[in-house]
Amino acid sequence: MTTIAFVGAGPRTIGLLERLAANLSALPAPRLRVHVVDPYPPGGRVWRPDQSPLLWMNSRAGEVTMFPDDTVRCAGPVRTGPTLAQWAGLPSGTFPSRRAAGRYLRWCFGRIAGSLPSTVDIVQHRTRAVRLCGRTVELADGDRVETDLVVLAQGNIDGRDERYGAGHLPPAYTADADLSFLPAGADVIVRGLGLAFVDLMMLLTEGRGGTFHRGADGVLRYRRNGAEPVLWAGSRRGVPYLPKPDPAALTGPPPPSTGPAPGSGSAVPADPDAFWPAVCKELGWAYYHELCATRRDRTAMPWPDFAGRYASLAWGSDGMRALVAEAVPDPADRFDPDALADPLAGKAFASEEALAGWLRRRIAGTVAAPDRYAAILPALLRIGDRLSGPALGRLAKLSAFLGSGPPPYRLEQLCALSRAGVVRFLGRLPAVTVDGGMFVAHSATLRYPVTARFLVDARLPDDDVRCGDPLLAGLVRDGAAIRGGRLAVDPDTFQVLDTFGRPHPERLALGAFATAGRLGSFARPRSDAAFFRQNDAVARWLLHHVSAGAQR
Repeated sequence: MTTIAFVGAGPRTIGLLERLAANLSALPAPRLRVHVVDPYPPGGRVWRPDQSPLLWMNSRAGEVTMFPDDTVRCAGPVRTGPTLAQWAGLPSGTFPSRRAAGRYLRWCFGRIAGSLPSTVDIVQHRTRAVRLCGRTVELADGDRVETDLVVLAQGNIDGRDERYGAGHLPPAYTADADLSFLPAGADVIVRGLGLAFVDLMMLLTEGRGGTFHRGADGVLRYRRNGAEPVLWAGSRRGVPYLPKPDPAALTGPPPPSTGPAPGSGSAVPADPDAFWPAVCKELGWAYYHELCATRRDRTAMPWPDFAGRYASLAWGSDGMRALVAEAVPDPADRFDPDALADPLAGKAFASEEALAGWLRRRIAGTVAAPDRYAAILPALLRIGDRLSGPALGRLAKLSAFLGSGPPPYRLEQLCALSRAGVVRFLGRLPAVTVDGGMFVAHSATLRYPVTARFLVDARLPDDDVRCGDPLLAGLVRDGAAIRGGRLAVDPDTFQVLDTFGRPHPERLALGAFATAGRLGSFARPRSDAAFFRQNDAVARWLLHHVSAGAQR
């Protein structure tokens, strides 16, 4: 019997098991025993059932699936299954709670386990893997699993971030955080305006008994319960992520641009600024194609005429500016990547009320037109496939800002909380110091400091494998290579590499903590998702490895 251990029971492991089950029909293997190690039920920590229903997914139910379809280019057979929306009977545009997604994942796990042939056993261990010594996985409950192959798929790992005393909450997954130490009415400085902030905001407002009501004028308002603290929030950009776009609202991909594709040459500049103009031009091509197709009332030139002139002009040139001004009369409709990436740059406000008014107007505009910039997301992904290093990092941050934001309704709620005085804004680049037991925040946007007894870092912990997860830290001590704080793996096979670049024959790793295989938790249907292609390749590698071992 051959034994495979999966560390982690989240979507990645469930997806790998689905591909194993499908490929076993074409690649028969000797008897297998599969161990799945995770202290949480199938689905993992992020999707566990015992969390607040206020914690939502930032994907629509119709955009979530654990089963491939006929668009997926993979070697293994395709076995279809329902999306989350189909399984739960939800409208496809609904943003479900994370625990609803967890119920879907547990059902998927059960269906997949039930589809395995009788030659495959699955053993679940509801505990944590703490050490990997040779072929032995040591568990927190004292048990040991002897295994032939190990697949590390832990998902997000805990980090070790600096803590500034009892009034500070360091980065953490919000459902794990004890927020009871934040008293009603207290000022709280919050660093971060991303998804972790949205979770925090909801747990400290509606989660403490406050309510939202839409008035006859259509405006959403918040009614205080009295138990809420006052959140002073800022971030690197000083603005929240754009609302989650709806890919179904797009007209379709633009025709290929005629200029050279960014990153398609033999060498990519190490300095992101060196390729930025070419990137902007390609993103502008996608943006203006969508604008011409969907908002003809906002444009003064047909797309073919615009495209013919645009293709020959350099980004930022006088000719480009003149063309855009002629074709798009309203400056607010023009594509400005610098203002998009850093909208508060160069702005300063004399009061928080002035800053909040500016932010609410901006947020209201993005909620009213949530898909305005969605057209450039596919272009960002295409360009990102050709880049690496700092160049890729800059694009990844912009892609997350545009495509990984909260549901639009959550941003309406943010505006309502701002009008109620429960959320207040610090602006861009807040720097926090400690003075006499108090936290003092200075930002590049607000012209005066803000002082508070409490500080919350609203983000996930840094995923540095040298700390937080004892198993991964042990691998590094034993000679596994790290790059940028992540476990180094072969980009094709996902085998763990040692410091000499040699792949380990029996250890694979996929997830945010590894240098390859860093994808979202779920795949979008009918998108030839890399999630399925990667899982299929890994499952087939495992089965070939098992078969080769049985023949030796």
